[in-house]
Amino acid sequence: MRIRHTVTALTFALATAGIAQAAPVAVVNGTAIQQNELDSAVSAIVRSGGGRIKDTPELRNEVKQQLINRQVILQESARRGLDKTPQFKERMDAVRDDLLQQALIDDLAKQNPVSDAQVRAEYDKLKSALSGQKEVQARQIIVGSEAEANAVIAQLKKGGNFEAIAKQKSKDPAAKQNGGDMGWGNLGVMAKPLADTLKPLGKGQYTQQPFKSDLGWHIFKVENVRDAKVPQFDEVKPQLSRQMQGAAVEKALNDLRGKAKIQ
Repeated sequence: MRIRHTVTALTFALATAGIAQAAPVAVVNGTAIQQNELDSAVSAIVRSGGGRIKDTPELRNEVKQQLINRQVILQESARRGLDKTPQFKERMDAVRDDLLQQALIDDLAKQNPVSDAQVRAEYDKLKSALSGQKEVQARQIIVGSEAEANAVIAQLKKGGNFEAIAKQKSKDPAAKQNGGDMGWGNLGVMAKPLADTLKPLGKGQYTQQPFKSDLGWHIFKVENVRDAKVPQFDEVKPQLSRQMQGAAVEKALNDLRGKAKIQ
């Protein structure tokens, strides 16, 4: 008899514990917001913070209030019939199309995986291209015509300050702040016309002839030169893998387009 009572009590305790765990964190006009909804929302915020955001009671309360506000808005929107309007249905169709596109891209990525061996092989090619190359730190001035470019070169020959002229005359909006600074670039991976233009220049030298591109007419100055630093495989593996996966998906999409009947 005592054993039966013990089993009954244990069963009741487990059942009530389950009920307590399943209790909603809030109820809005009869609609429950469950604990797992709060947990998922908090986890997503913590993950997005990259270690800067901690799961705290204050964060949980803030997220809980946001979920309550969301539920109030959803209920009122439904009460007003806003989900039945043509505009809403049109937007839902657009969202559905976007989700379907992303679903296909995800599926193509699964069907066309990039192996570690492929990433390593691509890295070895990149390493070979970079090894023994030089990196240059350069500035540029972009103007709208060849005549303007030649006038800038003439001004530089008279001792004009490249950075100051870039801030004053360059078409590049960023030049107003950075004086045309292009940062460091490896000559081995640059577009050949640009690499051929920068390669002969030593530290402190600028181009004597304007360089034409789709953006306008350029004058370049090399601020510094150094031996190329080849990153370690583990440093670039994630980025390289993403690039290769994206290229594989793009190829699959192009293949689909090629098979489509387009009129």
